[in-house]
Amino acid sequence: MKEIIRRWPLFLLLLAPVPAWAHQGPPFPILMDQPAGPYVASVWTDPDVGKGIFYVVLDPPAGAVLPERTRVRIGLRPASGRLPEVIYNAEAQGTGEETRYYTEVQLDRQEMWKVRVLLDGSKGSAELASEVEATPDGTIGPIALIIYPLPFLAVGFLWLKAALRRRSRDTIGTSSA
Repeated sequence: MKEIIRRWPLFLLLLAPVPAWAHQGPPFPILMDQPAGPYVASVWTDPDVGKGIFYVVLDPPAGAVLPERTRVRIGLRPASGRLPEVIYNAEAQGTGEETRYYTEVQLDRQEMWKVRVLLDGSKGSAELASEVEATPDGTIGPIALIIYPLPFLAVGFLWLKAALRRRSRDTIGTSSA
């Protein structure tokens, strides 16, 4: 028991939360259900440094249909103003009541970026603006092969140690009887 108490701080240190290195997972919303001219738009993104992804989901206002030949473009520039704005064309990925537009963008460094969503169609134009922070893509290279399995190896080690201790205790108990 004394050995467990002595090692308790080490165990707590292993359980301490570590800061997340990057956003991993699906895109997240930066604008939701924003009225913009003849549209209701939602903008989702996964802004990884290197290659970022943007989705723009367009819904028509209640009782209407989306204008034909709608064009969606994403304008990006660093909030610091160190680079000029670059405009990316988004491709439609569906038809009907709701249409999703998709584009990949280049983000060269981890910082805040100004986002402009430019909507053009036969019933008019609109613009939405927001900001997003580019994050590292989450890949940490070969070192991940060492870091990611550590919790599983630690649990396996503790289980094996407990099993060996129980086995030696059972062996000692049967040999003295």
